[in-house]
Amino acid sequence: MSIITITSLLYICTSVVFIIILPLRKTLLLGAARVLFLASVVSHGILMGKLFLVLHEIPLSSVPQAINMMIFISSVVFIPIVLSRKTYLLGVFFLPFASFALMWVFPNIGLSSLTPFRPHTYWYPLHTMCVIIGEAMFVVAAVTSLVYLVHESIIKKGDFHSSVSSSLPALTLLDRILYMSVLIGFVAITSGMIIGTLWAQSKGLALPKIMPKIVAGGIVWVIFAVCLHQRFAIGWRGRRTAIAALIGFIVMMVLLFLINMLFPHAHGPGLLL
Repeated sequence: MSIITITSLLYICTSVVFIIILPLRKTLLLGAARVLFLASVVSHGILMGKLFLVLHEIPLSSVPQAINMMIFISSVVFIPIVLSRKTYLLGVFFLPFASFALMWVFPNIGLSSLTPFRPHTYWYPLHTMCVIIGEAMFVVAAVTSLVYLVHESIIKKGDFHSSVSSSLPALTLLDRILYMSVLIGFVAITSGMIIGTLWAQSKGLALPKIMPKIVAGGIVWVIFAVCLHQRFAIGWRGRRTAIAALIGFIVMMVLLFLINMLFPHAHGPGLLL
């Protein structure tokens, strides 16, 4: 059995166990879910190492590899969240998304890069890693936003003592996780954009060739910048921040697919062809 198959099965099994936990809340099941989740992340890490050895570069040279890296980093970030007694149920919302995304990209995960990286192109992997880390943090923010809105909706209906409501993290805790995720993601994305500019300049790339990616990145950057600005300027908290972060994540994913479908050579090694 290949490491890809093992990783896929572990993520799927973990998702199922977490979903079962939501209505049952059995301690034994929670322990099993945490062990399965840690095993999933370890298996995923082994897969990332194998890809690196096969490709002789950071596996970021195709869209499937980039999404795979985004899910891996998100999973690593979710480790303390899942292990915490107060926030473990966020895994119920994250794991199905992660499992679906990985099953979608795994068939094409071994695609070789269009152009091998060389020492003078170190700006590209550094730029891409910063962007992927930012996107991974926005995944965490989106999951947290969804849980926040669900919990708030339950509270507004007056169902304070339902099994779901009593199991979900407190709104103040969710808001804190949401804020930190957006802040770290924004800093990472901003760093990635700056480093990407240095990479483009080092390769002498013409502006029209990278314009689609610049516009897409700029739109996402503005959405999250507004989210942070409104929080500090007029005190956005909770619901407004959650909605803004969720919209930002949806826009980010839509632009990711559109740009890479309509402009396949607008970013990455494809620019060097």
